[in-house]
Amino acid sequence: MNFWASIILLFAAHSTLSGEQIRAYNENASPTNQRRAHGNACGPASLLNAFHYGSKKWQRAFNAVPGDDSKTRINYVISRWGLKPSRHIQGVKRWNQQGINLVDLHDIANEMCDYHWLPKIKYEVLAREQNELPNELLHRSHKRIVKSLKKGLPPILCIRRYAYRDSKELKTKSWWPISAHFIVIIETTTTIQNNSTAFKIKYIDPYGGHIHEGMIQTNTSKFTNSPFLAAKLPSATIGHSLLKKGEPSILTFSAVMGRW
Repeated sequence: MNFWASIILLFAAHSTLSGEQIRAYNENASPTNQRRAHGNACGPASLLNAFHYGSKKWQRAFNAVPGDDSKTRINYVISRWGLKPSRHIQGVKRWNQQGINLVDLHDIANEMCDYHWLPKIKYEVLAREQNELPNELLHRSHKRIVKSLKKGLPPILCIRRYAYRDSKELKTKSWWPISAHFIVIIETTTTIQNNSTAFKIKYIDPYGGHIHEGMIQTNTSKFTNSPFLAAKLPSATIGHSLLKKGEPSILTFSAVMGRW
């Protein structure tokens, strides 16, 4: 092979590789760490991370929050929006000592956006629909993540840990959700093959404010009838302290919030 042919192939290979990933717009941002404020503030911290790592228009929502550190910003979001009464659960505030649920976090996100004439943020529970195959759910979920990144807003994922334990109601063992957490996706593949069973992600875990890598996959191990995809996140400790000795568990990807 001659010199110029080698150069052409090199650039072609580089173009192919560089086109395989889609990343958050603001790669110079730094993660917000929920542990600086509250151990159960993953929701407010993830909102701040999504806006901060987003395109310039979404950064307006982050920049409008007073403070120079994670603690000050998280506390402001909680006091300004999180302590309002929930519109979905009577008699409780949006954020409390148990944290915050997806729909209340969605309300806060759009109220933060309304001040800056930003588009409405959406959410979707990503459970298998009737007759939908796990591979089809994988593609549907991946499209939501990619679409939101393309629109400049890194999506927020709801991750749940399920444990296989005895149920007094059913009088048998079953899979039960024991803990939930929010993370923000800042990088993934632009496309996946038709027969793909997984795709890679890079995400911000607000618990500690670290960036990790993981996989979203169809293989849910022993949770054979799971309506959700599995989240293989080796660095995640979500719900570990709630597990009983020897108890099987799995992380699932249950919902996404973003712009599509």
